[in-house]
Amino acid sequence: MAMTYYTSEILNNMIYEVEKAFPLGTPVFPTSNISDLIENPDHPDDEGRECGEPFLNQRWIDVPAIQWYDNAEFVSFATSSALAYFLPSIIRLSYLEEIANEKRYMSDTREWMMNTLTGTDFWGEEVSWWTKTTDDIYHSYTKNQLDLVREWILFENRKHSDEPGCTHALDLVDRAAKKLI
Repeated sequence: MAMTYYTSEILNNMIYEVEKAFPLGTPVFPTSNISDLIENPDHPDDEGRECGEPFLNQRWIDVPAIQWYDNAEFVSFATSSALAYFLPSIIRLSYLEEIANEKRYMSDTREWMMNTLTGTDFWGEEVSWWTKTTDDIYHSYTKNQLDLVREWILFENRKHSDEPGCTHALDLVDRAAKKLI
């Protein structure tokens, strides 16, 4: 598969498409209830709560890259609905950092999110709870939104799009899109 070169113009168009496709508010978020954001807020370890609290009462478009940098682990603690809501922020900021040619804030968050969307562990084995989370995220999206997620997966994996993890991530998004047809 040929690697796509992303110019600033292409990336700006991709950002515009994300901003146009994902609503800036939903009935679920923003929220002041940590239980809406974190899968298990009563876990004895406070890390999930600490990572989630900065996202309370925030629209996805208003989350800055530095917040993701400080709270990348939020992705591993978040509910499926919180991930579905905030994924556009990750996508948008990934493109913005590419335009600025600096990857200092979003790299950890992109990696955590890609692990979730890939649904496989380091050995290439499917992780059922990641796949369920991904299915839950995709279930809440429209066909156009799924196409944008697919485009981001390809963007993030442009140097190794033929690897099993990327292939599996694309398969998951394509299966979700087929259910909408």
